[in-house]
Amino acid sequence: MLASLSSLVTRRMTPARLGAAYRTSPPWLAKRIALSNFRRTVRWAGIHSKFYRERFAELGINPSSVQKPSDLGDFFTTPQDLIERGPDFLCRKPSIVFESSGTSGKNKRIYFDQAELKEIGVSTAAGFGMMGIGPEDRVANAFDFSIWIPGLMTHYGLMASNCFCLAFGKVDPLEVYRRLQLHQFTVVLGEPTWLIRLTEIAEKDGCKHPLKLLIGGAEEMPAGAFPWMNRVWHGAKVKMCYGSVEQGHAIGFQPCDESGGYHLDTLDFLPELVDVDPDGWGELIFTTLRRNVMPLIRYRTRDVTRVMHERCGCGIYAPRIARIRGRRDELVVASGGNLYPMMFENILRPVPGLTHDWQVVFRLREIREILEIHIETVRPDHEQVRTEIFAQATYQYPDLMKNLALGIFEMAVVFHEPATIRTARKLKRMIDVRHHAALTEPAAAVGLAMENA
Repeated sequence: MLASLSSLVTRRMTPARLGAAYRTSPPWLAKRIALSNFRRTVRWAGIHSKFYRERFAELGINPSSVQKPSDLGDFFTTPQDLIERGPDFLCRKPSIVFESSGTSGKNKRIYFDQAELKEIGVSTAAGFGMMGIGPEDRVANAFDFSIWIPGLMTHYGLMASNCFCLAFGKVDPLEVYRRLQLHQFTVVLGEPTWLIRLTEIAEKDGCKHPLKLLIGGAEEMPAGAFPWMNRVWHGAKVKMCYGSVEQGHAIGFQPCDESGGYHLDTLDFLPELVDVDPDGWGELIFTTLRRNVMPLIRYRTRDVTRVMHERCGCGIYAPRIARIRGRRDELVVASGGNLYPMMFENILRPVPGLTHDWQVVFRLREIREILEIHIETVRPDHEQVRTEIFAQATYQYPDLMKNLALGIFEMAVVFHEPATIRTARKLKRMIDVRHHAALTEPAAAVGLAMENA
């Protein structure tokens, strides 16, 4: 009953009222509503989805008896489930599909219908409103509009915000910069590496058009970039969203000036933290609370974070998480896209004279992202080897090299003697040292905020 009532109320809310409800709802009420919607989602999926019917039957789970996430035991949904059985998750007819890369290079498919797209637009607009976007703003949306989700979903949010916007897509940052004054933009949206390149252009040109706000998403922003961007844009605030194709829109956002983490959207998601190490870092999982086409129950994001227990200075009660520390799998979100080991295996395989051992390292030089490809070879013509690697990357992954051409990141080839890269039995192919040290091994599992509050 509570789930049906809350669903009816939220669907009729304007973005401003939804944002106000998020800000002011006491923890006990948010918890009750989230758990009520969680129970409704489990029952709905158990009846209408082939995947959930079969998995619940295999594990002896009766959806009608589930009251809280821990009642599902060790049941989770995973990226591999979406790759292998995506259509089996469906509970009713979809209107649109989005894709997202998996660790093997096979795409995950996520489905929505028109009603859900509108709801996502309202939720996104509510988040934008709390971050500072209002009807008076003029927004340049430079998120990608390809088969991925961010461009279109942010566009739905901007439409629900009733502000002026231009849907650029992921174009050369110079094209956006040239139009800032023409359209009197006050806000720019885009991936962090893209926003950094835009800021470099503005700094070189003297930043003739100050902004009010820059909002990034899809990957982490280097910590050192925040004050630099604020200075270049003459005091503009820089804020981040945390979301994915599977989530449909941002599960985490920054409605205040605190840049060390994210407030979680507990109206649309029930979050948990599992495989938590002694320092409190664990994998974020979530259950969607208002999606009926393709609900995701206890979905493993592979993203590692920790709960920030201290209450935020902005006064919002909702749980917060720290900035994403890394991933459990080997997919790395960098250089403006999802990168996985098979990509580099494909790039290096046709190049003659290389050993089978290679490694990709992601670094920061101040705020500039560097992608280093470490290879072993006895070939003396290093420049020719480098040329051949770049040619293969351009031929096989033009989007990656387009980002390189736009100056979003730098790519280097580092040469090693044979039998020197591998120092252990297993060679980790991709290492991300841009933001944090290596993760510790997982330990115990705990719930996050909603169940154990």
